[in-house]
Amino acid sequence: MNYNRGDEIEVIIDRDGLGADQGVGHLPDETMVIIVGAGGKVGCSVKARITAVEKTSLGASVVANASA
Repeated sequence: MNYNRGDEIEVIIDRDGLGADQGVGHLPDETMVIIVGAGGKVGCSVKARITAVEKTSLGASVVANASA
């Protein structure tokens, strides 16, 4: 799947991220998502807007901000 800046997504948070306010989850195609504003929300479904997409030879990772 293709993801772009500004796209809205919904992700279940699998674990806390490295930053205090970050949560990490995966999209249906297994793309990893780091969501700022989702720290401490493991197991919760979080809506977010994509702010950055990084494509590598191994796949892609997405950074998003949790919706208020």
